[in-house]
Amino acid sequence: MGPVGILCVQRTLEKGRKTGFYTGVGATISDLFYSLLTGFGLSFIEEFLERNQNIIQLLGSVVLIGFGIYLFRSNPTRNLKKPDEQRISAKRNILNGFLFTFSNPLIIFLIIGLFARFNFMGPSLPWFTYIGGYLAIAVGALCWWWFVSFSIDKIRSHFNLRSMWLINKIIGGIVLIFALVGIFSSVSALASAREIQPRYLNSQRGFSPLGENIDAKPLRIENPSADTVVRLLPAYGIHGLELTFRASNIHNVAGKTYPYIMSDGRTKKISHPAWGIRIIDTGHQRRDIILKTSDQNRDETYFSPFMEVALQTPSDTITQTLTKDLDLHNGRNAFSITLAREKLSFSAGNRKYRPILSSIPCREGIDSIGFVIYPGGAIEVDWIALEPRPTPEDFEITRFGDPNVRHTYFSRSTDPKEGIWSILDHTYDDAILPPGGDYRLAMVRADDGYQLIYLDGARVNSDLWGQGMIKARLHESGLSNTYNVEWIDADGQLIQGEVKARYENPVLTILFPGQKTTIRMQRISE
Repeated sequence: MGPVGILCVQRTLEKGRKTGFYTGVGATISDLFYSLLTGFGLSFIEEFLERNQNIIQLLGSVVLIGFGIYLFRSNPTRNLKKPDEQRISAKRNILNGFLFTFSNPLIIFLIIGLFARFNFMGPSLPWFTYIGGYLAIAVGALCWWWFVSFSIDKIRSHFNLRSMWLINKIIGGIVLIFALVGIFSSVSALASAREIQPRYLNSQRGFSPLGENIDAKPLRIENPSADTVVRLLPAYGIHGLELTFRASNIHNVAGKTYPYIMSDGRTKKISHPAWGIRIIDTGHQRRDIILKTSDQNRDETYFSPFMEVALQTPSDTITQTLTKDLDLHNGRNAFSITLAREKLSFSAGNRKYRPILSSIPCREGIDSIGFVIYPGGAIEVDWIALEPRPTPEDFEITRFGDPNVRHTYFSRSTDPKEGIWSILDHTYDDAILPPGGDYRLAMVRADDGYQLIYLDGARVNSDLWGQGMIKARLHESGLSNTYNVEWIDADGQLIQGEVKARYENPVLTILFPGQKTTIRMQRISE
């Protein structure tokens, strides 16, 4: 019973059952429209709605404000005629119901979740199942609106002038609250547009939320034409992210060719069609990372097969040749694209990630990222995860990144804990908390304890960490030389759970009980 439900109730009370029901018919048409978009996999429509949902919600909320004010100020004495004595425009009521529901594009995400939950529109379903499903959606919605308008109409005669006036005030106020909440949430989202939430995606129908349907078939993208096929995910201009996925180049079998149709209708065949990852920044500059296997001799000393990885920009192309660590044909590999500190990195491997391209300049935020398939190609992708990554602006950076500042400060300090510390030894449970590096940290006094300042040694996300960033905060616990710790991991995230530190000269021990990890550090000279 969102805004359109309230509209249906109000119009049934004031103008009769037909008017209320026609409003519900408009809402049904909108729901059916969104269902058709979802079912037939028009991912570009979904992408448009997702990309612009905050603006659409803002505009819809403004419309709701106008409607709420109209209801709040309306005079019910004008509407006390019998319903059959009023001139009711069915088209107008249907249109109003449609626009009210259509202005809330979030419904499409509910529909996507329901379709995935009930496995509707699966590739093996016969055509009459589609027709039956969509008819059921329409009939179910119409039955609901008939029930609402019928029930409200039955109690309509029990309302007098004052109760009608009061209902208008209440409903108008509720609609205004809906509108104000919508405006607040959409403005807040627009103000923080650079932030994205982690999204875990997978579906044979396109980039749909994985949800509970973890057994969904991999996303398959084919290109039977002579043009490239592009499927992109919006990234909203964010300056720090990671895209990970697993993919198989299924049209990459050794010794086999694959057809595609030219623009003039002729059919051509190609072996080892290329595919890749396309990255578009907010300045509309395109970067393509293209992967192509070759069975040709690379030179007189090395014979096939090998994979060529090319970074293509409008102004340049950089290539690398790989002969191991990846399945070079149609097997599955894992891939990772990371943006951190204004640089892109690309890693891949069939057992573990191997750095392939690094330090690719990208000062602009990422507008969209996804897949590009060349003629004759086809890939299967699953376990797609698009996650935000911290940027330098997200870290607190201190002046202790400057060696001159450190030297001056520590030369005057009489605190035995202050100074440069490095890792002496450690015990890790790699499955829970893999080591991020052999850190060298500066320990300096703070208001209620100490701060550990990163200097160097990061192996994981080394391009994310810079000198002077706070790695940990040690807060006094009430016990001598024992501290409660806020520790930031290699991904820039605060470690969850209890973390403790214990100083026993000359060793600083940091305990991560929940992660079954212990780090011992020793003080060194710089």
